[in-house]
Amino acid sequence: MHTAFVKSIPEPGTVFELEKRERDHLFKTLRCRCGEKLRLCDGNGTVAEAEATAERGIKVLSRQVFMPDNIELHIFAALPKNSKLDALLKPVTEAGASSITPLKCRYSVSEKDGIPERWFTLLEEACKQSGNPFMPQINNALTVDEAVKYCLENDIKIFFGSQHGVLLLPEDLSYTNKLKMAWMVGPEGGFDEKEIEILTGSGKGITLGKYIFRLENAALAGAAYLLTLARTAEIKP
Repeated sequence: MHTAFVKSIPEPGTVFELEKRERDHLFKTLRCRCGEKLRLCDGNGTVAEAEATAERGIKVLSRQVFMPDNIELHIFAALPKNSKLDALLKPVTEAGASSITPLKCRYSVSEKDGIPERWFTLLEEACKQSGNPFMPQINNALTVDEAVKYCLENDIKIFFGSQHGVLLLPEDLSYTNKLKMAWMVGPEGGFDEKEIEILTGSGKGITLGKYIFRLENAALAGAAYLLTLARTAEIKP
């Protein structure tokens, strides 16, 4: 079934037109035909079953609203070389990340301030492909010190990759009402000594194996690992 991204999904029974980019992709690229069923998502928890109508219209058949998960994972990642942040946006969205924040590190690649429009496009595509009803929030870049401060102020547990780190157990992530985690991913040159000191002072180093991951692979591996482990964690009464 094809999926289209819509900023706001109307009431069931409504016939409307998609924005041009989505409309062209659905009807020209995917060759969707009148009467064909499709799925709509808005990135804010609402999904719908719809039907293509004549004149490239869309009729909403039913809607479903999902509640946010009680487990949050916030990705803080240095910018990779060449591919910038693009290479990790889609995979961590498919894994279920709640937010993505670029990290300014000593050895990371610099990028202009602001959030490129293409990042939102990549997140939309990832939601469509994966069925994730929630699009991660994209934030402006922070230094490691700023990121750690933000996490502490918002009761977010901090984890970062380390070859000397520990192997987490489900009981390490037990929680009552909500679990909020941060996965800090360093640059290709690694965190420097000062950054490691900051992370070690407020977070926990964890191991993903004895070999070194590429930055974008580390982001996905850590996200999948933490979220899977968290979903088996004990909920405290």
